[in-house]
Amino acid sequence: MASLLSPLDQVLKRSGAQMTEREGWLVAANFGSLAAEIAVSRASAGLADVSSIGKFEVRDSAIVIADMLPSSRQPRPGRALEATDAWWCVISEEQLLVFTPPVSTERVRAELTERAHAGTQVEDVTSDRVAVCLTGPFARDVMTRAGGTAGGVGSLRVQSIGGIPTLVLHQYERQWLLVAAATEAGALWQALTEAGSPLGLAYVGADALQHLHAAASA
Repeated sequence: MASLLSPLDQVLKRSGAQMTEREGWLVAANFGSLAAEIAVSRASAGLADVSSIGKFEVRDSAIVIADMLPSSRQPRPGRALEATDAWWCVISEEQLLVFTPPVSTERVRAELTERAHAGTQVEDVTSDRVAVCLTGPFARDVMTRAGGTAGGVGSLRVQSIGGIPTLVLHQYERQWLLVAAATEAGALWQALTEAGSPLGLAYVGADALQHLHAAASA
């Protein structure tokens, strides 16, 4: 079976990415130097393609949406919580978006199916969306220069990033997840590149992100 491709596949390859297959996806492992990518992410800002994350859109009544959340905490619209290896993003009282690492996608899919009621709409929108990660001490500044505003950790909202409607999730103190239509992948990547270049932004691959996450959680 052929590997799944990110909407940014050609952009990544033209930018010098070393591609590898992981969890059924062809992803950018690195852009030439793991050490350099880790260093720039710690000192300035790193931009990574994470389109391989699972993305599910759930729609139903407010009561059902609240019941599907994996925690007794029920965040209000515009907030997200991290639980069971996924981000549960409450877009509105009747709409939920769930993002999960590729390794957990099938488990989360099964969990959503199990929790769903008879009329619940659960749609896999993974291939319809591009997702990028912006990380580092200057990530907030890159966001601002691209036209966005940075709310507190756990906040999410649809913003105009370089003129592109983008769901912006503030995951951690120095990390944001940005999700947009797959058709806007190249434009979003370019807008963030242009905004971040004066600040020292560099592209980083999956290996650097994995190392940074492991170090942060140690």
